[in-house]
Amino acid sequence: MSGQSDSASGDKLSKLAILVIAIAIFSMHFGAGCMLWPTTWGRNAGSAWPFAFMGFFISGIILPWLGYLAVSKGGGPLYTLTSLVGKYFTLIFGTLTVAMLSAFFGVPRMSAASWDAFSKVTSLDVADSTFLYSVIFQLIFYAITFWFLYKETKIIDKLTRILVPALILVEIIMIGYAVIHPLGPQAPPNFEGSVIARGFVDGYQTIDLICALMFASIIIVDIRHRLGPTTSRLNFYLVLTGLLGFLIMSAIQCGEMFRGSTASVILPDVHYAKLSATIVLEQMGTAAGMGFNLCLILACLTTAIGLISGCGRFLASATKGRLSYIAACILTSICAILTSITGLATIVKWVTPVLQLIYPPAIALTLCLCFLTPYLGGMRGACYATTLYGLLDALHLWLPMLGIADGIPGLARIPGQADGLGFVWFMVVGWLLGHFVFWKEERYVFDPTKQAAV
Repeated sequence: MSGQSDSASGDKLSKLAILVIAIAIFSMHFGAGCMLWPTTWGRNAGSAWPFAFMGFFISGIILPWLGYLAVSKGGGPLYTLTSLVGKYFTLIFGTLTVAMLSAFFGVPRMSAASWDAFSKVTSLDVADSTFLYSVIFQLIFYAITFWFLYKETKIIDKLTRILVPALILVEIIMIGYAVIHPLGPQAPPNFEGSVIARGFVDGYQTIDLICALMFASIIIVDIRHRLGPTTSRLNFYLVLTGLLGFLIMSAIQCGEMFRGSTASVILPDVHYAKLSATIVLEQMGTAAGMGFNLCLILACLTTAIGLISGCGRFLASATKGRLSYIAACILTSICAILTSITGLATIVKWVTPVLQLIYPPAIALTLCLCFLTPYLGGMRGACYATTLYGLLDALHLWLPMLGIADGIPGLARIPGQADGLGFVWFMVVGWLLGHFVFWKEERYVFDPTKQAAV
């Protein structure tokens, strides 16, 4: 599927090409978090896991897919979309997002999880020269990542031919075995409150919406390569393949939630990677456990490839080409390696609140572009208001680390704050204020013929 003639007819992609791109989208989003966390969420929900999945489906599947729809309506991925709001929003939100998902959180977390899995398979986690081995592993990990992403038009084909088949096969085996031979009975939920609301809040943790705004650049390059730069159906296929990719992921995550629910009685106090690995070991033995760890490494690789490539494209666009795509990818990889080697745990502790800062404006930006496209002023107001909310929420988490135990007084009293929905009030009020303040600047009207750019 590497050439236009093999994957397209006229201005149409073949069904196989659509499937190839959709599977690649699934693989880039299906990193360590999406692979491990649904199992724990299913364990927590127990017999009510279908309701937890219903909530997760809204925030973890539908909302990220809307990211691809927003890119198609906004005319491009992350840099283009933030530029519609304003240069300060691009500077603050765009820079923080790229830094979080590349050098200081997302990519280092993938390489760290891969090392953890690999070291356990090879018993290097107890070796005398563990640090040296970890450095060598990191260098190899990023070298493999760079081989996949150095040529943008080949990323999708390389992913679907090499990494994804093994990843999907292992998931089918693990979920299928859990369906036929459940680990144990399902307990009631181990938490109070609405199971659907809990699943909805859990879905935020995958940060797939923000990833979608960046991964879209890879998909745009690939579709243009297959159909030609003047294709009129770019936006259609971007949205279609994004939808199919997330439907594939939802099926696997639904299976992972069920798999976790069968451990709700037997493994009530085991979480995340250890929970998933323990279920495999209990059901299928040591060899299968090693296969699971290798599958985890593949999932981390696919996500790292997508994140570094998306960040590289953002930096290339933000610098107006002064920093090339390749140079930006190399720079991102070097920073991620340094973060991984110098102590990911400490950095993650301090940068995790930044996720609380960037996710609300990402939601506002996406929803405004998808459903209120002509109203640029409203979108600006909503994005800036939710950025303010995100800053307050991040400070609320930072202040206790500095010895101020109460955080920001009154923040917890915002309606919906306990369910992770406090930002909604800021978004609505910000949109209304922005619409009336900037109404003379409502110059952006959706043009259905406009093509997404990178």
